[in-house]
Amino acid sequence: MTRPAYSSVLQPHHDYSGTAFPLNRPLSACRVRLMIKTAIFDFDGTLADTIPLCREAFRRAIRKLDGRILTDEEIERQFGPDDLGVIQKLIPGKPELHERGRELFIHYYRKLHADLAPAPFPGTAELLSTLRNLGIRLAMVTGKRLESAEISLQFFHLSEFFPILETGSPEGGVKPDRIKRALSRLNAVASEAIYIGDAPTDVDACRSVPIRILSAGWAAEADINGLRKKKPDFLLTRFEDLERFFREHHENEGL
Repeated sequence: MTRPAYSSVLQPHHDYSGTAFPLNRPLSACRVRLMIKTAIFDFDGTLADTIPLCREAFRRAIRKLDGRILTDEEIERQFGPDDLGVIQKLIPGKPELHERGRELFIHYYRKLHADLAPAPFPGTAELLSTLRNLGIRLAMVTGKRLESAEISLQFFHLSEFFPILETGSPEGGVKPDRIKRALSRLNAVASEAIYIGDAPTDVDACRSVPIRILSAGWAAEADINGLRKKKPDFLLTRFEDLERFFREHHENEGL
């Protein structure tokens, strides 16, 4: 049969039809479309390639505080908690520096935004507008702290699309709770919702809700292999395929 032009990650031994391939579903599910009424988005690496901005803001904040110059790997190992939580992990045992570190991070995050993250992924505003016009309820659940999330949403002129914004915690590990809170605030049910996120850990978070997840594999540094190993419900490698995915799964009979 003729295969659709999706650039999703496919398993060659599986049948494929419809939209993005449901990696962990039985073959019979490949032809079953969903009924998506709610879309909950992650931010970093999902709507914008802001990971390099985050890394550099943390690097400069730590260098300013204690002179160390951290590598990308040293910084990324601490990702999971919100901005303050990452600072706490990068400067262990020095609680007197943590708040100053957070302030410096925000200073550099704002200062470097135009150079390191000048725009969201092409077509982001148009996609969100289309989803809203289709009647799909939108929310954002991100591990970022509220301040940095609002800086980016305002910088990209995307705030209007996310009346529901749930953010992270210094302790980390709160995404399942935040997704549940977003669903509750939207008066939505998980069976008619989907989460879109780029991290392999997002798959684990969604399993514990439970809610379907579409793994975002389109950022330059996306961990495609890591995502595939987690077997998300759907995995797309091109942002431009999202609109078609939602159109094919909007107001169809669910599973």
